Amino acid sequence: MDWLPYVSLMAERPTALKYTTFFDQLPYPWQEYLDECTLSEKKEALKLLAKILKDQHMDKAVEALKTASHYGHPSADAIQQVYHQQMHGRGYRETVAVPQHLPSMRKAHRGMKQYNAFFATEGVSDHA
Repeated sequence: MDWLPYVSLMAERPTALKYTTFFDQLPYPWQEYLDECTLSEKKEALKLLAKILKDQHMDKAVEALKTASHYGHPSADAIQQVYHQQMHGRGYRETVAVPQHLPSMRKAHRGMKQYNAFFATEGVSDHA
């Protein structure tokens, strides 16, 4: 199916999307995602989908959506970032696991008082 004309049109009128035959023909992940979007999110998501479909097939858009949805409801920007990574060979990157026990550190004192020692002169107080 040639999705591009329909997606571009629906990006302009996303409130009518759910009541079209086109919506029923979208892959299920995109149907589910668009159902959960606000009106502005739908517009952005459909614009992004049109952008992806200019160069790729729908399966790439579905793959990007599934990966971006791994941690919850993604924004259009998050989907675009995942798509960009997939197309340019950077792929999916695992989250870095931080050890549960981290070494304790001395409390860092902020401010300029600790630097006054470098500029110490007689009669000048460090309470300035």
